[in-house]
Amino acid sequence: MKSCFSFIFFLLAAVTSSLFAQEKSNEVDWAKFMKRQTLRWDSIGTSYYSGILLGNGWLGTNIYKEDEQTIRFDIGRTDVTDQRPHQGSGLSEPLISRPRLPIGRMTIKTLGRITGAKMNLDIYNATAEGTIYTSKGTLEFSSFVPANANVIYISAKGTQSEKDLNWAFIAEKSKSPRMNQENAGNPAVYPENPMYQLSKVGEFERCKQPLLNDGGYATVWTKKQTADESTMLVSVGYDANGKADEVKEATQAIQQFRKVKLSAALAAHQKWWHQYYQQSFISIPDQRMESFYWIQLYKLGSATRANLPMIDLMGPWFNSKTPWPGVWWNLNTQLTYSPIFTANHLELGKSLFNTLNNNLQNLINNVPEPWRKDAAAIGRISGYDLVAPLAEDHKANGQFELGNLTWAMFYYYQYYAYSKDKQELQKHIYSLLKRSLNHLLYHLKKDEQGILHLPSSFLPEYKYAEDANYALSSLRWGLSTLIDLNKKEGFQDTDLGKWEEVMKNLVPYPVNETGLMIGKEVSLTSSHRHYSHLMTPLNAANQALIEKSLNHWLSLKGALQGYTFTGAVSINAMMGKGDQAYDLLNQLFDQYIQPNTLYQESGPVIETPLSAATSIQELLIQSWGDKIRIFPAIPEIWKNVSFDQLRTEGGFLVSASCVNGATQFIKVYSTKGDTCRLETDLKVSLVSSDQRKELAFSVFQNEGKMNISFSTLPGETIFLSDGHHRHQFKVLPTTANIKENWSWGLKKKL
Repeated sequence: MKSCFSFIFFLLAAVTSSLFAQEKSNEVDWAKFMKRQTLRWDSIGTSYYSGILLGNGWLGTNIYKEDEQTIRFDIGRTDVTDQRPHQGSGLSEPLISRPRLPIGRMTIKTLGRITGAKMNLDIYNATAEGTIYTSKGTLEFSSFVPANANVIYISAKGTQSEKDLNWAFIAEKSKSPRMNQENAGNPAVYPENPMYQLSKVGEFERCKQPLLNDGGYATVWTKKQTADESTMLVSVGYDANGKADEVKEATQAIQQFRKVKLSAALAAHQKWWHQYYQQSFISIPDQRMESFYWIQLYKLGSATRANLPMIDLMGPWFNSKTPWPGVWWNLNTQLTYSPIFTANHLELGKSLFNTLNNNLQNLINNVPEPWRKDAAAIGRISGYDLVAPLAEDHKANGQFELGNLTWAMFYYYQYYAYSKDKQELQKHIYSLLKRSLNHLLYHLKKDEQGILHLPSSFLPEYKYAEDANYALSSLRWGLSTLIDLNKKEGFQDTDLGKWEEVMKNLVPYPVNETGLMIGKEVSLTSSHRHYSHLMTPLNAANQALIEKSLNHWLSLKGALQGYTFTGAVSINAMMGKGDQAYDLLNQLFDQYIQPNTLYQESGPVIETPLSAATSIQELLIQSWGDKIRIFPAIPEIWKNVSFDQLRTEGGFLVSASCVNGATQFIKVYSTKGDTCRLETDLKVSLVSSDQRKELAFSVFQNEGKMNISFSTLPGETIFLSDGHHRHQFKVLPTTANIKENWSWGLKKKL
């Protein structure tokens, strides 16, 4: 039975602002808390998926065993790509013309056979260290990739017969990984890049790799040997177009790094990472999931920065055996960036958004010439230049996917929703969103009844259909967002009336007895790992349809993969089904997540673990439909949960604590002064401010939850409690009682 009543409180704050000013809202011992998130190895990894990952958003390494006597440090730099002229509009063309390229690996050859290891990755300090045991002695190493330097640092020392370290750089052939595989779309003729050139000048050894376009990349390394220790510094320079000196770039990076004492460089590196983590906080009683979440934040900080290239499917940890050396736009990019908003790391999104803005003309050129005056789009696959033409005559191989750019723009719009950065909205977001919608609008056709339809387009991972739900949902969301922006932000767009008319006459989502269909007259009849047909807004009116559609989708087994589970978790969480969501997360972890939390589908794909971090966030807090939901989908088994400074729509930073299954308090910091609307199980009787003695708020109860609304001032903190002063609004780590001894990494026994 739904109970609903409303009333207004005008409350005199019972506690003065000075008292709150004296309290620390977060008393986390960060060093201690993050120590329990350390990844540990009691044997050395033997593959990409069990290696130790280090990176600084640009340069990275993955450390594992190559064979019984070789330790390898894979070298990757995100922007090292081929620069061949584009040839046509084939689906996989960017994977030949502008793919990521392999660089190589630094190795240490041991005298004896490797017999074991004890290693760890300290994500709080972004450093790796360990001891590797051989039949002839031991090898101790430490490594980090400085947060603000284009260098990989490796220090090693051996004992007994392993004392003399045998370093070697192994270069890889500069060739698109697609050409090493039998893939449709590979060209019959593929002129290879010139052979790499090895040389040494003074103390610097280098491997220079020319490209056919007169550009190239170079790996430079130098070793310092003392009686007890050997230190290796590695850097990579890149020249995209023959206008720079890649060898000079890499050499100078090493020289600049060495001008600073190692202790100072390490301290600056650690300071960056400590500040990065402390932007937000979560703690849950499942140690496996809690550590996994923090490792995903580590991977995000290792994979990109605001002024660096966007994350593709591998970040700085390139693998030459991948079939995916490009950027995918029908799911992977979107899921990769999904955790940054709630985690209060909006700055990381800039790498994606800058890529969109810097390549605007290519997005425009991706549509047919007559539409370029006001439209833009992107196909399924591109390089970092975003060249991926999309036209109806490109239907071969499922290339005609409508909605990819609009879905990417959902995340760019999220940046505005979570930051309230009106300058970014006005300068970039609004105009590009409108262009992506215009591309969809150009495809609309009206039937005899005046209903508007979309032509046959490919629904990702399945098949073609008219009125495909993927395209329809993108169009509906984009139209409703533009209409809403005009009403709230005063854009006064002359197209407003047209958008409202389209919304009124747009064909409904195709449905049947199993729920949402693929599209018109096309049912979901076989297993489908992608949830592209389920991308319809959730509200009270269609929850039953969503639930039916979700159950039917998951009932068809065989093709389900990792991101199937993260999508299903998020849908369940939005419906408040915490136990079902938690069960699906555990299935994902048990079946798909690798020891170092990477994931593979025929090769490395980075998006699924990162989207699982988003799923965990959605158990704790959600903000959509103009409402912030506190602990909306906590599993029954989670009795104690806490979070601090999680960001929501409206530019709010929210903190809360749940003890013994009950919410203890909520704290809201307002960055922009918007109206805040909360839904919580907390029986709120006290709402107070650190800036005002009087605070008006409204409240109504609905299905056992309190819905509270209040205005805020920029920089103001609002406190909500049940009125008992024993609550001191402190966020502390919870004690893990589920998989409490868990650590990620490679272990003989868990």
